[in-house]
Amino acid sequence: MRSLSNTDDAVSVTVEYVLLSSIFILFFFTVLLCADDLLIKNPKTMVIEEQFRDIGNMMSNTITNMYLIAPDNGVIDTQYMIPPEVGKETYVINAELAFIDQVIEIRSSESDISVSVTINGIANTIPINGTAYSDSQTHRISYSSDR
Repeated sequence: MRSLSNTDDAVSVTVEYVLLSSIFILFFFTVLLCADDLLIKNPKTMVIEEQFRDIGNMMSNTITNMYLIAPDNGVIDTQYMIPPEVGKETYVINAELAFIDQVIEIRSSESDISVSVTINGIANTIPINGTAYSDSQTHRISYSSDR
């Protein structure tokens, strides 16, 4: 009988199987740990930002249209609809600083996702301010020439 310590034939199929299996398991757990960020969180954040940008553009359009038809003396009051949630997160539309920055900010209530949308430079002519919460029942934009 041959001595196993003097030959290269000592590596068996079982040892190869154990080595390859352990490498595969380590690789699998590495992918599993990274999958949450790569496959769930990043796409969700991108989708929420795009939806916020769409909502901000809709608000900017509505405000610009009101500016274009605003009477010299009179009142315009309009109601608009927005989705109550985007990506299972409620959000806040903030136009408090629109007079200075000429932007509308849409910020998530649950996470730190935020998008700013310009309002086409009309804030110098008509002061725009207010805050809307997505989970409110009604949403209104009002204009009065008295203000």
